[in-house]
Formats: sequence, structure tokens, C-alpha cells
Amino acid sequence: MKFKPEPPLSDAELDELAAFLESDATGDECMDLSMLHGFLTAIRVGPREPEPAAWLAQVWGEQGQTPKFASAAQQTRIEDLILRYYNQLGDELVGDMPAFTPLVYVDEETGTDIVQQWCYGFMLGTAMAPEAWQPAMDDDEIAQLLAPIFDCADDEAREAMTADGDNLAEFEHELAAALPDIIPVLRAFWLARLEAAAPRSGHRRH
Repeated sequence: MKFKPEPPLSDAELDELAAFLESDATGDECMDLSMLHGFLTAIRVGPREPEPAAWLAQVWGEQGQTPKFASAAQQTRIEDLILRYYNQLGDELVGDMPAFTPLVYVDEETGTDIVQQWCYGFMLGTAMAPEAWQPAMDDDEIAQLLAPIFDCADDEAREAMTADGDNLAEFEHELAAALPDIIPVLRAFWLARLEAAAPRSGHRRH
């Protein structure tokens, strides 16, 4: 599947995609928009990018569910929005000054960011290639950056934090603020490994 340059999704298109993901056309296991953003982020910055066909099915649910599209045209439209969303992420992560911002929910009463869904999506993205992600888990600095993301996604870790007296809402808000710095570091880690593994091509011609 070839990509072509596309404009970022407009607010109306994001609303359209969010509405479909949460509609009766999808199953209970379908990702919502924030979880999708976390999922796509992990795939985009990770050690290798699978073909869209490999990860698109995961959007609808881990058990291989498929949405009840009203028509082939609607299916094409929704899948196109998701692929553009994926490409948009790549555009946000390139350059010396990445413009990455996680798409998270906000608690209307407190104004704090809610990042659990995003983190769960990110965790699902790493689970697409656990062995490939292992070097990041084995690197002390990177593992320290990943730990709060995985803890935020994990119910048992959240229960342990609550038992220790931690304020989960404050933890999530601070994590959301840190993600624009964490994600470019992860991307740089994998890019450095790819460059180090690339064969040298500096042979002289005689």
C-alpha cells in the first residue's frame, strides 16, 4: 500500500473518525481516538513499521472483529482517515523540532489530562513486535521513559500506585505533559540503532 502526501486531518475529520470508532458499527473492543493515537505512535516510532494491513485489523479489536461498514465507500473513507492520521504522526516527528502532541482527553471538572487510553494504545502498539522492542526495554534510560506509559496502561500498576497514596489524576496529567519530550527520544533511539546496523557503503572504485 503506497502512501501519498495528504493534509493533516481537520477537526471535522477527527470528529468523523472518533464518531465512527465509538459507533454501533464497531465492537466493544474497538479503539477510541486517543487509544488509536497511542497505538499509531508506538508503531511509527518503533523499531520497524509493519504494513498497514498488519496493524489495521488491531484497531477494531484484538480478537479480529470487523466493523459493520454501511458500504464499501464508507470503509474506504474510514480506512483513509486512519492512514492519513498515521502519516500525520510521521510528519510531526521529523525535523529538529518535533511537533508531537498526544491526543488525550481532558477532565472537564478539573482540567487535567486523561492519558490512560493513549497509554493503553501505545502498549498495544509495542505488543505488535515485542521481540523487536526488547532492546528498548533493556536500555536503562529508555526503559525509564517507557515505565510510566506502561504503568498508566496497566490496571495492577494503577492499583499499586493508589495503594501507595499516589494521585493518579496528577500522575496522568504530568505524563501527558512529558510525552512530547519522551516520544522524540524514543524515535531517536531507534533511528540510531538502525543507522548503526546499516551496512557501510564507503567502498572506493578502482
